[in-house]
Parts: sequence; structure tokens; C-alpha cells
Amino acid sequence: MKDNDADRALRDNLRVPALSPEALQRIRQATEAEWRANLEQTPSRHRWPAVAAVASLALLASSWVLFVRDAGPTQGEPMARLERTSAPGVVELRPLWRDAVLAVGSEIRAGQRLHVRAGSLLTLRSGGNLRVLPGTQLEVISTSSVRLERGEIYVDIPPGDHPQTDFVAITDAGEFRHIGTQFALSVIDGATRLRVREGSVRWDAPRGPATVEAGDEVVIDRDQRVTHRTIETSGAAWSWIETMAPAMEIEGRPLDEFLKWVARETGRKLVIQDEATRGQIAVIRMHGDVRGLEPLQALQAVIASTSLHCDLSAGAIRVSLASEPPMPLR
Repeated sequence: MKDNDADRALRDNLRVPALSPEALQRIRQATEAEWRANLEQTPSRHRWPAVAAVASLALLASSWVLFVRDAGPTQGEPMARLERTSAPGVVELRPLWRDAVLAVGSEIRAGQRLHVRAGSLLTLRSGGNLRVLPGTQLEVISTSSVRLERGEIYVDIPPGDHPQTDFVAITDAGEFRHIGTQFALSVIDGATRLRVREGSVRWDAPRGPATVEAGDEVVIDRDQRVTHRTIETSGAAWSWIETMAPAMEIEGRPLDEFLKWVARETGRKLVIQDEATRGQIAVIRMHGDVRGLEPLQALQAVIASTSLHCDLSAGAIRVSLASEPPMPLR
């Protein structure tokens, strides 16, 4: 390692986050209280040396605070981009430093601890996205892993699109690794819950690895007791995830592509009634803008501009050319 590289590494490792104003105030108050207590117990002939010693210590502490204030928090390689959030937003937790609200467009980097105060969408640099429920706290371990401390996250990495993406979510129950999947992971009162919506998840548990398939839920309590059950991949339990779906640009794109997107975002099966309907879908190109709409709202807006009808029932989206008026989407 060259001298310049060694100096840079030393500076980076010695960089210490500065104290927040609140922490500084607490230090001042504690120092003053200690000083007064010692002063009252010190004989009068020794008081001035004691006062001078405390003053020197305070000056030294102030100098250190000014030094570390300029240093700022350190950050690692970027993992994701904050794509969307709303007030009160996403806050970076900085020990011994003032917490910072992150702006939309900010890079999410290894080493950061985040308190997500509003529903948020993160675009993973390696492909896919991460959606975060309000009240969630997590730590970014690396460019491909996070530790979930509390709350809930939803990992969406489409199969085939990003085969090299190696994303891992970690809790006290172990490591959860995507295998071309959509899954929700939560930590509530010390218990971990995994729900797999698409694909599968490799769970590296203390007792050994296991694979959890789509439509399955696993709950691991504080004592590492495990319960399994079968779940639906659509419905109210997934509604918060749909509100954070990435926007789709529909201008000039085929209707078939849009219908598949809505089906995947809502965990439903796309059912085309017959070949006549399939032929009609194949020739339709969409126009307009559905940004700001949830997937089912976007579906309603798009279908209203065609001769097609939609019916939502039993976890499916059924599209037809039926002459009857379309059934309500909700």
C-alpha cells in the first residue's frame, strides 16, 4: 500500500461522527454539575488549581468536538436509490451526530441505519426494488444485504431479469436470500415472519438451510419455534405493498405487457377468456399516463378506454370481450 493510501485509510478509520447539540448540552450540564460538586468539597486553598484543571478539560473537549464536527459520518458503497417517499420521510440515524432526513434521489449506502417513517420505495442498484413499511428500522450491511431490526420490508427481484443479483435480508432468525422472488419479511416484538408471494426464498437458519416456496408463510418466534401455514398471494394483507409499486410508463406499450404487470404487482393470475379476447389484447397499444395510480386503479383506467371487460375474483384478473358491463374492480 502506498503512503497516500495508508494515510487515507487511517483518516477514514479515525473519522468519528460529531456530537449533536442535544448531546453537547448533556455533556455541558453533567460537567458543570460535577465541577460544582467537586468545588464544594475542595478546601479553599486548592480551589483555583481545580478550577483551572476543569477549564483546561472543557477547552480540550471543545476542541475535540470542533474537530469531529468537520469529520461527518462515514458512508460505504451504494446499495439503492430512494425512489419515492412522503413526509415524514426516511431518516438516517447517526450516533453522536444529528439525524438526517434523506431526500428523494438520495443514495442508500452500506453502513447506514435508517428509520423509515413513511412508506418508501427503494430501487436496488443490482436490479429490482425494496419497499418499506412506515415504522421500519434497518441497517444496510453491504451493497446486497440489509439487517431488519423492526418493521417490514418487501423484496421484489423479478426472475430472469437479474440472475446475478444476490440480495439477503437478515434478522435474528437467520438470513433470507431471494431466488427470483417477491417476499415480505417482518420483525414484530422479536418474532420474524416470512411470506413468499412469488418464486422461493432460501432461509439459512441456525439449525440449517431450508427453502420456502410461493404461497407459504413461516413465523419464527423469540425462542426459535417455527410455524408454517399456507397463505393467499393477493388481498388486503398485501395492499400496502401495492401502494408502493414502481410506476409503469404505458405510452405506446402493448396491453398484454401492462396486464401481466398488474397481475404480478397484485399477486393475481391473469386469465384471458378466449382466443378472440387474446387477439384483441395483442393489437392494442396504450396511450396516456397512469403514474400516481395503484396497479388496480391503473387497470381500471386503461380497461375503460377499450372494449374489454375485467372481473376480479378468486385471486385472478379475468379479461374478456363479453357484452355485459364490466364488474367492479374492487
